[in-house]
Amino acid sequence: MPNITAELPRALIEASKAELHATGAIPRPQVHMLAEDMEHSYIGFVICRMFYRGQDAATAIGDLGILPSVMKMTRLMILWENLDLSTALDQVTGPSPRALMLVDAQLSRHTLHKHLFDPVPTGQVVDGVATVSLRWETPQRSENAPLPDPITRLLRTWRELREDDIQQTAIALQRSGYELNWATPTT
Repeated sequence: MPNITAELPRALIEASKAELHATGAIPRPQVHMLAEDMEHSYIGFVICRMFYRGQDAATAIGDLGILPSVMKMTRLMILWENLDLSTALDQVTGPSPRALMLVDAQLSRHTLHKHLFDPVPTGQVVDGVATVSLRWETPQRSENAPLPDPITRLLRTWRELREDDIQQTAIALQRSGYELNWATPTT
């Protein structure tokens, strides 16, 4: 059986790169939940609700930590795109790097994986639209690196290990626009 905690970061980044190449779409902020004390440790993931720029974005992303907290998850993988998050938080004052960001978080520490990329014009036009290719830099990895405030809030919320009702929490998140996706264990 493959080690999901070792494979998941690579799989999430590769899937995000493939989607970016195919459609130009970046992933919405999302949290993948693991319960390492269970045989099938990958539980599922939550994709952030739509949000307005500023405080609503910070709240929406921070609230991604609620369900993993209530479910007592032991590990999270958090994925977002750097420039998108900076723009949503109104923090872009100059050139800001584009990067797929992934945090592998445990209850007492985290590792930040940064996959920087640049769009490079190809000189080709398809259906009247100039096309670009993506140039990826060497990935960077940092232990307990500083994180954007909403991601820090997400981790703080998760680490509270709340005692709320799981079903009511999931329903409330879905009604607010979060997308919940549950893993189906295979044997």
